[in-house]
Amino acid sequence: MGRHLLTCLMATMAVMTAVSCAEHTDSVGREKGYGQIAISGSGSAQVLVTGTRQEGTVEIDTEVPAIEAFALTVTDSEGESQQWPSVTDYSAERHYFPAGEYTVHVSNGNIADEGYDLPYFEGEAKVTVEARKTVTATVTAYIANTVVAVECTDNFNKYFTSSEFTVSTKAGNEFTTTAPMARPLFIQPQEFGIVCTAVKQTGESVTLPKQIFTTVNPQTRYTVKFDVAQAGGATVTIELNDTVIEEIALDAELNDDALNETTTEQ
Repeated sequence: MGRHLLTCLMATMAVMTAVSCAEHTDSVGREKGYGQIAISGSGSAQVLVTGTRQEGTVEIDTEVPAIEAFALTVTDSEGESQQWPSVTDYSAERHYFPAGEYTVHVSNGNIADEGYDLPYFEGEAKVTVEARKTVTATVTAYIANTVVAVECTDNFNKYFTSSEFTVSTKAGNEFTTTAPMARPLFIQPQEFGIVCTAVKQTGESVTLPKQIFTTVNPQTRYTVKFDVAQAGGATVTIELNDTVIEEIALDAELNDDALNETTTEQ
C-alpha cells in the first residue's frame, strides 16, 4: 500500500513539474489564462521650449536609436518586474503574462552621463493583458535630459573679439564651448550655471557674473543668449528662453572682487 502511494505521489509530482516547466509554452499559456505583449514604438528627439518668441516643441539634432535597441522592463500591478537588455532580446511569442495590468518601460542611454551627443531616452505605456490574446504596447520614448544651448547676437560678437562659455552642472561636470554650440549639450535635469569670459577689442579680458538656473525640467531645452544692447554700447543683456534675466554695465569694472552670482528660477 505504502509503495503504491509513493508511486502515485511521484507520478503526480512529475506531472506538476512538467506543467510548471511548460507554463510559458503556447498551449499551457493559453489554457492557464495567460496573454502576450507585443512591443512597438519609436524614439523622439522633440523637446519642449518656452519663451516669448517661441513656445511648443523643437527637434534636437541628435541620433535617435531604433526601438529594438531600447532596454525593456515589464512591471505588473504588484510591482514585480521582468527585464530584457533590449527589445530585440524579447519575444512576444515566447513570453506569456497572467491577465492583468502592466506597465511597459523602455530606455536607451544613461541619465547620469552628461555631455555632447549623450541623450537619454525613456518612455512607457500601460496595457491590459487578457487571456489568450496579444496586446500591443506602443511606446514613444522622449529625451529625458535637459538640453542646454548658448547663443550670441551679432552685437555681442562685434563688441567682443572672442568669447567662451563654461556650463557647470549639479553633478559636478563642466563644459567649455563657444557660441553657437556646434552640438547639443545633454545634462541631468538639475540646477546648472554658466560663466562667460570675453575679450574686448582693446584686448582686455572680462568675466561676466555667473548665471545659475535652479528650476530645470527634463525634456526641455534652455537657451541662454548673450547680447550687447547697443552695437558700440555699454550693457550686456543675458536672456533665458527669450526673457531678460540680467543686465550688466560694461563700463563698470568687472574684476574678481566685483563679480556676483545671479540665481534665476525659471
